[in-house]
Amino acid sequence: MENQKLLLTIKRMGINGEGIAYYKRKAVFIPYAIPGEIVEAKITQQKDNYACGEVTHYKKMSEYRVKPRCEYYGRCGGCQLQHMAYPFQLEQKQNIVIETIDRYYEGKKDKLEIRECIGMDYPWEYRNKTQLPTRHDGDKVVVGMYELDSNRLVYIDKCLIENKLISEIMSIILDYLTKASINVYNPRFHQGNLRYIVIRGFEETNEVQVTYVVMKEEQRLMKILKESIKLDHRIKSIHYSVNDDPKSIEIITNKIEKLDGEDQIDGKLGDLEFSISPNAFFQLNSKQTNVLYDEVINALEPTGNEKVLDLYCGIGSIGLYVANKVKEVRGIDINQESITNANQFALNNGLNNAKFYAGNILKQLEKFDKEGFIPDVVVVDPPRRGVELQVINYLQKKKVKKIIYVSCNPSTFVKNLNHLQKEYAVKYIQPLDMFPQTSNVELVSKLILK
Repeated sequence: MENQKLLLTIKRMGINGEGIAYYKRKAVFIPYAIPGEIVEAKITQQKDNYACGEVTHYKKMSEYRVKPRCEYYGRCGGCQLQHMAYPFQLEQKQNIVIETIDRYYEGKKDKLEIRECIGMDYPWEYRNKTQLPTRHDGDKVVVGMYELDSNRLVYIDKCLIENKLISEIMSIILDYLTKASINVYNPRFHQGNLRYIVIRGFEETNEVQVTYVVMKEEQRLMKILKESIKLDHRIKSIHYSVNDDPKSIEIITNKIEKLDGEDQIDGKLGDLEFSISPNAFFQLNSKQTNVLYDEVINALEPTGNEKVLDLYCGIGSIGLYVANKVKEVRGIDINQESITNANQFALNNGLNNAKFYAGNILKQLEKFDKEGFIPDVVVVDPPRRGVELQVINYLQKKKVKKIIYVSCNPSTFVKNLNHLQKEYAVKYIQPLDMFPQTSNVELVSKLILK
């Protein structure tokens, strides 16, 4: 089958944005092919359960195929769906949720209401954070994105899904570092120092935070990096972190240290004001986060008397967003620094009914139980691996009236749902597009105690 050319009909989109066809009941994954298209494809890889191919000719092209706006699309691996019209992207993201349920859900699938995916009016220039590896292109310092399934870097002058603030500051910094003749790390020869540039910028407040990742602390480079705070009045802080492991997948592996400026930058979310440190988690799409959290409020249906428990709360953004509509909010997260920030944000925003606690979620829940705190609603926004089974068992045992599940991973959401459905009925599932032009999909689901 390998190297063979086949005429295939694309049946659906995969979770990574690729088209999926079938040949003799075996799935064939074909990047950049669109459901409904008929393509001639060359098989490039064959496995026991699937094969991979590439399009050599379009026999029938989809009416939803458009010309990608980005000049790097198809080489850079950052986006996967720019070749699809945006309304069709939303339809395919809804289908990802539907197909995930079909594959994993053990309950009655026909009873589930899966709503249309909520998109953005302008699905470009939305990311408030970027973290890119550095290289030398001749004498010029550049950044780039890795090709799909590759360690080859595509040098990028401008990313169309970054917000304009980040793009402008990155351009200014790269020009400055080029003129300063800094030593950029070369992974091929294991030489050089500066490895990554991480920039977070909020257009709502016009404030930017820059973090450099280096192989080692070297006096000349540290001085040059520190001076970059003077490049633009919007740059409020300069930080750095050492990562001397060339094989490390993680970008930041050690403590982040401040070189100059503020410890945090200010951001806004609706009427809330936040101060964000370099290592704090914050949603990457500020505009669409308001839409996401409004959906949480819709699922909550607040009367003003609810006690709300916010699990995996991070810096407390969901809990604080709903706090002025309910009686009490308590949040739990394992990260002490995030909890410190969350309590400070509650204080800064005058929300005296919100308190946040650091520690193991299950142990903290048991502590609340002894105190007599019984929540009416639990909001969970777990990492991609989903909610731990012990926490699910606890919620079912205590028979909380309502669970609002926010997920960035439909697969782990559905697997958690298989456990939760013993005590809870799913009222609806609402997909949202937090990352236009990519294959990622977010969802909010409302679960009611049976």
